Amino acid sequence: MSRLVIGLGFRDQATAQSIGEVLAEVIAQAAMPDIASVLAVVEDKAVHPGLLAAAQAAHLSIKSVAPEILRAADAGVATRSERVLRQRGVGSVCEAAALAVAGSDARLVVTRQVSADRNATAAVALSEDINLLENLAS
Repeated sequence: MSRLVIGLGFRDQATAQSIGEVLAEVIAQAAMPDIASVLAVVEDKAVHPGLLAAAQAAHLSIKSVAPEILRAADAGVATRSERVLRQRGVGSVCEAAALAVAGSDARLVVTRQVSADRNATAAVALSEDINLLENLAS
């Protein structure tokens, strides 16, 4: 069983519209609409109003990632932003979040995409780890 994990990164001023826009873009790019998905975000963003609204509109659950787990996934990211590296310790928050939640066998299938207003980013990792997926479902 495969599962898509969509990692999100966004600024505090991001709206549900900008998060929803980039979310829809990466889902379309992943071209796997029948695979259940979960959103992965860094812990301190998990209750952001724009995220909650976008997740509800897309019918997706949210899985938060601790900063140290996010940093541990940095080796697998494809995008390197010096600003994000200084702030969060990773080259791309959305890519690291997707990989962290998707598990050790995961691979990025969509690298970082940016919303038109540049306030939100998203990336997609594909996981085939059945044990991890069962844990996410609970």
